Amino acid sequence: IASTRYGDLLDGQTVSLCVRRAEYIDPITGIADPSKAGVCSNFLCNVQRNDVVDVAGPVGKTMLLPSDPKTDIIMVATGTGIAPFRAFLHRLFMEETIARHQFQGTAWLILGVPTTGGLLYKPELDAMLMSGS
Repeated sequence: IASTRYGDLLDGQTVSLCVRRAEYIDPITGIADPSKAGVCSNFLCNVQRNDVVDVAGPVGKTMLLPSDPKTDIIMVATGTGIAPFRAFLHRLFMEETIARHQFQGTAWLILGVPTTGGLLYKPELDAMLMSGS
């Protein structure tokens, strides 16, 4: 899940997911093997706008700030592993939350991707960087 509990629209009714389609390309034929396709990632990638999808998950779980608001936060992610940190960074820098007003430390996001094209949410991260300065 890549959004906070308020959702990207801040309406409490939306959720953003960070999903990468998993498919296996046969190294000999160069053709995708549908028998090895990722069930969940392909289902989610095939969902169309306005499709209804039932979602269930842990309730009441959230990333918490350190008790000292001046403590620095270091987050490490690769690729789609950025999802929970995107939500956390939204709480710190984009939404009008208590966390945003209390946090006085530095937030570091160490994100590894193999190519620049694999960098997800760059415009958002740039906006957060500007709002946090």
